[in-house]
Amino acid sequence: MSTLTVRAQRQKIFRAVFQTDLSQPTPLLTSPEPGEPFGGPPPAAVNASARGRRSAGNDSGLSDQVKWDRAWHLVTSRIHLPSSVAAEDSFGTLPPQSQDGDSAFYEALPIVLDPANHAPRATHTEDILLWHARQVRQHFVHHVLPLLAACAGLADTSRVVTSTVNTLAAAHRQYLNGLLLVVRGIPDEAASESATSTFRRDLHAVIGNSWTQGLIDALNPALRRLLRTILSTSQRFDGKHTLEDPDASSAREELLSLLESLQKVGLAGDNFQVLFAELMDNCMREFIETAYARVWDAPEVKDRDSGSVLPGCMAHLCDWVENQYGRLAVEVFSRLGGQVKWADVEQWRGIAIGRLATMRIHELFDIVLHWPETRGGLDDLGYSVTTPQRRLALTDTFSAALQHRLLHPGRSTLEILQTYISMIRTFHALDHSKVLLDRVVHALQLYLCQRDDAIRIVVTGLLANPKGDDADEAETKLVELAVIINEASQLQRTAIDEEDLDWDDMNWVPDPVDAGVNYKRPKNEDVVGTLISALGSQDIFIKEFQHIIAERLLSKQPGFQQEIKVLGLLKKRFGEHALQNCDVMVKDIQDSRRVDAVLRRKIRSAHQSGAPAISYHSRILSRLFWPSLAKETFKVPGPVAEVQAQYEAGFEQLKSSRKLGWLDNLGTATVTLELEDRTVEVECKTYEAAVIYEFQNGGTQSDTGAQQRTFEEIWQSLMIDEDTLELALRFWVMKKILKDVGNQTYMVMERLDSNQDRGEAHDDLSIDAYAEAPGSATPKKMKPIDPKEAERRTIYWQFILGMLTNSAPAMPLSQIAMMMKMLIADGCHWSNEELQEFLGEKIAAGELELSGGKYRLLKK
Repeated sequence: MSTLTVRAQRQKIFRAVFQTDLSQPTPLLTSPEPGEPFGGPPPAAVNASARGRRSAGNDSGLSDQVKWDRAWHLVTSRIHLPSSVAAEDSFGTLPPQSQDGDSAFYEALPIVLDPANHAPRATHTEDILLWHARQVRQHFVHHVLPLLAACAGLADTSRVVTSTVNTLAAAHRQYLNGLLLVVRGIPDEAASESATSTFRRDLHAVIGNSWTQGLIDALNPALRRLLRTILSTSQRFDGKHTLEDPDASSAREELLSLLESLQKVGLAGDNFQVLFAELMDNCMREFIETAYARVWDAPEVKDRDSGSVLPGCMAHLCDWVENQYGRLAVEVFSRLGGQVKWADVEQWRGIAIGRLATMRIHELFDIVLHWPETRGGLDDLGYSVTTPQRRLALTDTFSAALQHRLLHPGRSTLEILQTYISMIRTFHALDHSKVLLDRVVHALQLYLCQRDDAIRIVVTGLLANPKGDDADEAETKLVELAVIINEASQLQRTAIDEEDLDWDDMNWVPDPVDAGVNYKRPKNEDVVGTLISALGSQDIFIKEFQHIIAERLLSKQPGFQQEIKVLGLLKKRFGEHALQNCDVMVKDIQDSRRVDAVLRRKIRSAHQSGAPAISYHSRILSRLFWPSLAKETFKVPGPVAEVQAQYEAGFEQLKSSRKLGWLDNLGTATVTLELEDRTVEVECKTYEAAVIYEFQNGGTQSDTGAQQRTFEEIWQSLMIDEDTLELALRFWVMKKILKDVGNQTYMVMERLDSNQDRGEAHDDLSIDAYAEAPGSATPKKMKPIDPKEAERRTIYWQFILGMLTNSAPAMPLSQIAMMMKMLIADGCHWSNEELQEFLGEKIAAGELELSGGKYRLLKK
C-alpha cells in the first residue's frame, strides 16, 4: 500500500470523527428575488414604497431558511477573526449591550442560537458556538502558532516567556470577544456560563498542546531558579538550625504571579504540570544531596505525630517536606485549580526518606571509616532501611565499595583490620541481628586469609598498650583490640552467650525475615571473637599467639600484665587446654627469675674475688612447651663459658633430672669498651659481643699499635655463620669502634681526635647505610646520588614495602625484580645486581633481613 493511499485513509477517518470544514460567514445560496443581493441592504434606487412593502412583508414573505441565512451572515460577519494577532487587533473589554448600536446583530442572534423556535422550517442550520470554536482553532494554527515560534526563537531567553504570554493574551482577547457577543443571546445564565467554560477549556487544551521547545528551554531555568530559592535547596543543614534563603518571599511572589499569567493564557496545562513536577522532584533530590551529604552529627528530635524519636537529619527532612515542599505544592496547585491531599504529602515524605536512605547507603563506607563520629548518619539508616529490598541494596552497595576501596594491594593489612573492626561495631549498631554484616564480610574474610601478617597484627594488637600513650605504637599496631579486651563488657563475660534466649531481655525482637535457616542471634558485637574467627582455624591463631607471646616473654620488658590478661581472656574463649603451652611459658619466666636469683647467689658466693667478672642472667625454658627457637652455635668468650658451666652445675643440683642447653644467639649483652680517647658502653646481641671480644686479645697490631683482625681469623676462632659475622662487623663499624682497612681486615679505632680518622669514620658510617648484600668481600663507598635517582630509589622502596606487606611476607630476589618490572608503570630500570645492592643497603640499615634466600621486613 502506497504512502499516499495510507495518508488518504487517515484523513478520511479523521474527517469522519471530526468535522474539519468551516462554513463561510455568508453561505452561497440563490437569492430569493432576482437582482437583490443576498442578505444585504436593499438597493438605493428602490423607492420608499417598495422598501416599505418589502420590509412589511419581510417576515412573512421570506422563507425560514432565508431568514436564518441572513441572521447567520450578520452574526458570523461580526465575530469573524482578523488575519493577524496584535494588541490593536484585540477588542479589549466588551461594552454593555445597551451601548452597542448594532441592533440588527442582536435581532439576528436569537435566530442563530435557537433556529428551532425562530426559523422552524429552515432545513440547513449550524451551531454558532461550534463554528466559532472551529474558526478559533484554524486561526490559532495559521496565525498564532507562527508568532509563538518566532517568540521562542528570540535570542534573549528572558523575553521568550513574556512575548509568548503577551501574544496568547492578545489572541485570548480576540477569541473571547466573539464568544461573549454570542453568549449574550443565551437567556439562560447557567447555559451561558457552561458555554463559556467549555470554550475556555477547549481553547486552553489547544494552547496547552502547542508548547515549543524554545518556551520550555526558557521557562525551565526560570522556574528552577525560583524553586531553588523558595525551597532553600542551596542551603546546607548545620545539624541544629533550619537555614532559609532570605530571598524566598520575593521568589514565592514572583512564582505565583508567573503561574497566574500562565494559567490565564492556557499554558498551565498538563505539559506545564509535568515540567513543574520534574523540577520539584529535582529540587527535592538537590536539597537532600546539598543539605545532608556527610552531615552526621544532627541531634535526635521527637516526632509529634507518632511519638517516636527521629534522627536529626530525618526529622529536619520531614519538617522540610511538610512545611516548605508541601506548602509550595498546595499554593501552586490551588492556582492551577487542583488540590493537594495529606496523602500526597505523606507520599512525598516517604520518597524523601527513601532518597536520604539511598544517599546514606552510598556513604556507609565513609560512615564506617569515621565511626563513631558518624553515628547520626547511621541512625538515619537505621530509621529508613527497614524493608528487605533496602537491606539488600545496602549490602550490595557496601560490598561493591568494600571491594573497590579496601580489598586491594594498595591497602595495608593494618588498615584492613582497622576497617573490619569499625565494620563490626557499625553494623552491630545498625543491625543487632548481624545478618547484614554476614552478607558483606565474606569477601573481606577471604582476602584477610591471603595476608600472611594478619594474625600477627591481631595478636600484637591484643598485646599492645591499651592506654595508647605511644603515638608510634598507635599508628603501627592494632591498639583498638587492646582497648576492646580491657572493656568491662569483655572482662565480665558470663555464660549468657551460650543460652538460646534471654528471658530477662525487655528489648527482645524477633529474627529478621531475611535471616538464614541456621541463624542464631548474637548477644553482643563481640569484636574480638568475630575478628579471630575471620582469620582461619583456631589452631592457626593459637600457634601464632604462642610465637608472639614467646617473643614478648623473652624481651626485656619488666612486667607481663597485659600478656597474662589477654591469655586469661583467650582461655575463656578457646578453653584451658588449647592454651596450656602459653601457661607453661609464663610459668617458666616466673620460675626463671627465682632460679636465676638462687644460682647467681651461689656463683657469687663461690667466686674467689667475691663477685663474678661479668653480671650474667639466664631464662630457663621448658623445651617441649615453647615454640621451636632458632639455634645458631658459636664460641662464646671464656668468661661467659665459665659462668655458663657454673650455671649448669647449680641447675643440676636444683633439678636433678634436667639439663640445660644454651641458645646463645638469642641473648643480649651490655659491653663496655675502654679505648684510648673514650669509653663506650653498647647494648648488643651476644654474637656481636663475641666478635668484638676477639679484638681484646690476640690478633696483630697495625702500624699505629691498634688491634686488627681479618674476617677469616675471626670466623675460624668463633666458628660462627659467615652472614652473622658480616652483620656483626658492620654493626661495630657503624658504632665507630672498628674500621675496615681493606682486604677483609678490621682495625680497632682507638682514637677519633684526628681529622682523618673522623672523616674516615664518617665515611664508614655512610658505608653501613648503603652497603652491599651479605656475601660481598667488603662494603663499597657510595657515589653521590642525583635527585632523580634519589626519587627513583624512594619509589622503588615504597613499592617493595607494599609487596612484602600486602602480597607475601618473604620474597626471593628474582620474584621482587619480576614484580617490579611488571607492576611499576615505567618499569624497573635496575638490573638484578643493582637491586641486590639496594636491598643489601636496607639490610644494613636494619629495615630488611635475608633468611633462606628470601628478603623479609625486619620484625620490630
